[in-house]
Amino acid sequence: MSKNAVVPTSKVGICSSELLTCRVGDQWLGLPVRHVREVVTPMQYTDMPLSADAVMGLINLRGRVITQLDVRRVIGLPPRTGSYYRVAIVETVSGEDFGLVMDAVGEVIELNPEHYEKTPKTLARVWQMVSDGVLKRDDHVLVLVDVERFITLTIADQQMQEIPALLN
Repeated sequence: MSKNAVVPTSKVGICSSELLTCRVGDQWLGLPVRHVREVVTPMQYTDMPLSADAVMGLINLRGRVITQLDVRRVIGLPPRTGSYYRVAIVETVSGEDFGLVMDAVGEVIELNPEHYEKTPKTLARVWQMVSDGVLKRDDHVLVLVDVERFITLTIADQQMQEIPALLN
């Protein structure tokens, strides 16, 4: 069996049959719908001084304070030009909500196991770290994002950036 062989749905780590498609730069992503609470348009946010670059700020969404993470910053892309973007509000297993700021949000699709492949070694390292595999689409590859791992690694990176300041 090749490294990128088709895998039955039960073996796909995301444990979800529906995905919300999103785009950051030229890369399309698939977020398991079970983690997505809603998609919102940009709203005023409060800056968080001394926070990691990836933290865009805090928003108040109907009384819930949500940390916005700019996915472009997390993966090292230049800042977006223009003000058009979307925020996918995701809920982690621990129950905390985060806003993942994307360049665009597409549609909800069914996970077709016939198009599923394990994460290829040729995929950018940042996506390899948070991917549960890829779906081959007609005109692009969709990276299946492990939302928990993405947020955990982003927060861990923020904490690592804080350590030198704590030692001084």
